[in-house]
Amino acid sequence: MFRDVENIDDETRCSMTQAFDAVCDRLKLDEGDPLREKLANEIIALVSIGERDPARLFALAIETIDSEDGSTMSRWAAS
Repeated sequence: MFRDVENIDDETRCSMTQAFDAVCDRLKLDEGDPLREKLANEIIALVSIGERDPARLFALAIETIDSEDGSTMSRWAAS
């Protein structure tokens, strides 16, 4: 997912992938879900301002997506 992102090290890329996968699992986002791209962009933005911890990336990405799209909250609550 994040192979094309420039100027990040392998450890950061791994953190990004862990967070992305965890959010997708939590929200049950399938491959074709348009929220996956939004999620990836949010994680990239968080990394660009210095966040590297996968747990924080997960929490902040979930928070941002839920605040922008109330429909994801119902997916999360159903899991």
